[in-house]
Amino acid sequence: MSIHQLLHAGIAALAIALSPAIALAQQQPELKNARLVISYQDPAFPALIRKSGVLDGAAYTVEWVLLNGPAANLSALYAGNIDLGHMGDTSLTLEQANAPTAWTPENAPLRIVAGWRNAHSRAFPRLTTAVRTSANISSVQDIQGKKFGYNYGGVNHAQYLATLVQAGLTEKQIEPVKFNDSPAAAAGFNAGRVDVYAGGLGPVLTSIRSGAGRILLTDRDTGIPAMSVWTATSKVLKDPLKVAALQDYFGRLSGYWAWHRSNKAVVIDVLKSSLKITDERAAFEYEVRGGSFVKFDTELLAQEQKIADILFDGRAIKKKVDVRIGYDPQFNAAQKAIDLASAVKDGN
Repeated sequence: MSIHQLLHAGIAALAIALSPAIALAQQQPELKNARLVISYQDPAFPALIRKSGVLDGAAYTVEWVLLNGPAANLSALYAGNIDLGHMGDTSLTLEQANAPTAWTPENAPLRIVAGWRNAHSRAFPRLTTAVRTSANISSVQDIQGKKFGYNYGGVNHAQYLATLVQAGLTEKQIEPVKFNDSPAAAAGFNAGRVDVYAGGLGPVLTSIRSGAGRILLTDRDTGIPAMSVWTATSKVLKDPLKVAALQDYFGRLSGYWAWHRSNKAVVIDVLKSSLKITDERAAFEYEVRGGSFVKFDTELLAQEQKIADILFDGRAIKKKVDVRIGYDPQFNAAQKAIDLASAVKDGN
């Protein structure tokens, strides 16, 4: 065989060997053309992600948007203004229950694509029902006739409704006070404008530790998984370029949690500067904002279904919902998500 023939054969063999890789590359969207618009409810997590460097070198653009409260995030998602909206794991349960048209796997407009939380801890609960000491509330039944502050659409709202169910009460038997977002609800509680508050402990920590208030219930009492989640529209999840960018995004973010655990002083400094909070509050937020991504497996969905059924049976929501419709697990592998039992295994 001549040198020319050998060269030609070698080139042909190389082309055959490389053809699967070339075909795969041709099928992969060009991530440099992708842009993800991602919302969070306060500036801390975006600042921490930037500080961690986990997104450094990403081919796509990430644009952070600050939207306070799940209601604002839901509105922005429906309007197509963001790709990921930040809310709580029960947000879509409430959306389904309030939707004029029943959600199905085919028509569901929104799906949760990521969820995360810290370990269960008596010192660092993720979600609480707190009461003012001056309101003389000894048991959950004592909230009858009291001013109860909450904000619409997320885990705080679900905690509010679950508290009513545990008390055997309806909204007509209390004074509901609906705030635009969690900071406003917490400010109302701290100022004594409401007797009862459903939401995160961090914003009312000073009131609790000063003795002006106390914790009545936590997420462990109400059975709410109490995850922070990102939600996407069905339109985004049908866009191959967006999906490819999200796969890479979540793969990179899976490395954030170890960085968080290993850089406590740095994280606390970022929390203090971005949220303008005290050392005490920043130390608390460091604990409650750590954790890991949670897998959307049968265990998690069973717990989500259980709290949805509790709310329906207690007449806190009007329609029975199928929570499975609101979850999309396609990014769990990239997230290195772990099962709920491991995620919430007791801390300190």
